[in-house]
Amino acid sequence: MLPNLRRALFPYLMAAPMLAMAGEPVYSMSADTWSRPRDAGSLVSEPALRSTLSRYESSRGGHIVLRHPSGEQGHLWVAELQDWLVALGVPSEHIQQAPTDDLETHIELTINPSP
Repeated sequence: MLPNLRRALFPYLMAAPMLAMAGEPVYSMSADTWSRPRDAGSLVSEPALRSTLSRYESSRGGHIVLRHPSGEQGHLWVAELQDWLVALGVPSEHIQQAPTDDLETHIELTINPSP
């Protein structure tokens, strides 16, 4: 009985972060932007990242959600972005990765506010 319940609830649990952030703006970083050489200064000047960090700081306990292309390239891309976010002061436990087949050429960043 319990395994069946888990299987039935799984889609709802996976959708919960997306439902919680429905009212939050979504910022986008393209693969072209990411393909340029990066350092902390160039990343912080990137509008999508700057806006996301600003909203994160004002959310007081929210989480940054990174929707990214599924697959190896998307995973490498989002892992490096997460490393940069941690280096910029965001605790790793406040970052959620959400692979999706809907994206191919960009990462979407948004804030999942604290309850």
